Amino acid sequence: MAAAARTALVPERASWFAVHTRSRHEKTVARLLQEKRLETFLPLSEEMHRWRDRWKKVELPLFSGYLFAQFCSPHERLALLRTPGVVRIVGFGCQDQPVPDEQVESLRRILQADANVHRHRLLKAGQRVRIISGALAGVEGILARVRSAERLVINIPSVRQAVGVEISGYDVLPL
Repeated sequence: MAAAARTALVPERASWFAVHTRSRHEKTVARLLQEKRLETFLPLSEEMHRWRDRWKKVELPLFSGYLFAQFCSPHERLALLRTPGVVRIVGFGCQDQPVPDEQVESLRRILQADANVHRHRLLKAGQRVRIISGALAGVEGILARVRSAERLVINIPSVRQAVGVEISGYDVLPL
């Protein structure tokens, strides 16, 4: 009698998803999701804000109303959706749309390099390039010229926004 073949259930690899949050709830939602042991990424940028009596450096979400979270199981998805402050997972129709790992990794590398990051409008056309030297080597995006400064733009279509980083002094290679 032949032994029945056993197949081990291999857990699916977690994908990144853009999570739409209530206005100004990004940091709270990120904290709550981390408490639920879900991997999150909330890109923040520092800005100087002026109040009547002082200037203060504040950390604001790079994409207002959005953060990124990783999950792979329906249980984790449901836990995410039941988190106070979460509006929805970004997708098309009834299908959640994963964000490519490369886009999330590019954002992480740009923020870790302490580069001068600016919010940028989402671009539909332009030349794709890769930075080939320096701290941002390997980061890919679209080359744009803004007020005589060259910027690399990373599009995040799932949240309909983009990030631009000044790349003066970096060598870029067209793709």
